[in-house]
Amino acid sequence: MTDTAPQTRGGFPDVRPVENAPPELGRFVAALHRLQDLTVSTNPGDSSWAAAAEHIESACALLDGHQVPETEVVAGRVLSVPGLAHPLMPPWTLTESGPDGVIMTGHFTRAHVGGNNAVHGGMIPLLYDWLFGMVVTSAGIRPTRTAYLHVDYRKITPIDEPLIARGGISNVDGRKVFISSTMTATDGTLLSEASGLMVRLLPHQP
Repeated sequence: MTDTAPQTRGGFPDVRPVENAPPELGRFVAALHRLQDLTVSTNPGDSSWAAAAEHIESACALLDGHQVPETEVVAGRVLSVPGLAHPLMPPWTLTESGPDGVIMTGHFTRAHVGGNNAVHGGMIPLLYDWLFGMVVTSAGIRPTRTAYLHVDYRKITPIDEPLIARGGISNVDGRKVFISSTMTATDGTLLSEASGLMVRLLPHQP
């Protein structure tokens, strides 16, 4: 089956990167990442937890009331900020993209630890799913949904070390787009590899 109306998006919003993001957004997201790292690596005592909670609650109060539709949200759509300026994404950056594939560079931090200073196994598929989305977008295939994602873990993925992820389209069958990718250390050591299927949505599919 082939999409006969590729320009018709149905219920899927046309969300595109933001080029003119607020200049302080990167600073804000970096602070959130630091907060996540500290939350899982400190034990300051009850009074400090309470005081920190008050600061966070004050920050929430500043932002509350400014909610906008998905197509107007800034965080999560800024290519120039690590993790697209989304506080839950690992601080990686898209460095190369095109129809032949994409390359992303970055690292994982203390907030991503699963145990013994190794990256949690669930964080790695999150990175790959993001990479798969960038692969199909860079190839001009939009919108899509992830149908499956398979990860083979080859070695322990370290935190606080520079890493490289590469991905590209291995095959296209109608609306089915098959993707293969790898994550390596800077010396080329293979840490994990993933394969997946992205399916281009029909006009009526959200």
